[in-house]
Amino acid sequence: MNSSIRILFASILALTAAAAYAEERVYLLRSQEDATMTKPACASDEAIVLAAKLYAPRSTRTGYVFKDTGRPIGTAVACGKLLSYRPFDPAVQNSFRLTITIRDATITANGVCTLDSLTFPVQGSPGPLMLAGCTLKVNGDAAQGILNGQASSASVFTPIPLAGYHTGSFWTVQLYVDDTFGRKHPRCERDEDEDE
Repeated sequence: MNSSIRILFASILALTAAAAYAEERVYLLRSQEDATMTKPACASDEAIVLAAKLYAPRSTRTGYVFKDTGRPIGTAVACGKLLSYRPFDPAVQNSFRLTITIRDATITANGVCTLDSLTFPVQGSPGPLMLAGCTLKVNGDAAQGILNGQASSASVFTPIPLAGYHTGSFWTVQLYVDDTFGRKHPRCERDEDEDE
């Protein structure tokens, strides 16, 4: 067996070993904008500047969310463009970047958001209620053991405060991680910090 074939087989074995250690982690998160947090330094052309607390929502066995806040479990900051507000165009994609911090894990993601709905629900208020959906690619981070992933949201955005409405999202974050991440963040059925 010549050296090039040996190198090929070694590469295949290395890739197979790396794939064997990949583990899926899924997080269901609720973000809600928090005025007490420091907003991120976004670019001048990014109209969306968000700083939010993160919560672990609770649901019934039928999936109905009966509690979406409580004790914060982390933070989220984001910057994004808003190209489809005036005029409203649901076909336009708005770039968006997100950083999630949960304990000592930091997850960054980039992608696009689309505005699905634009209404003015509060009579006499010029403030719009925007419903949006985001699809982001999670950036790999070898130091943390994050190999790949994606994050998607159902989001509410209120550029002007509206009574009864709050800027925030429900996020589904899917990660593929290696044993480096697993050692730092072991899986458990019940979090020790969970509210009673």
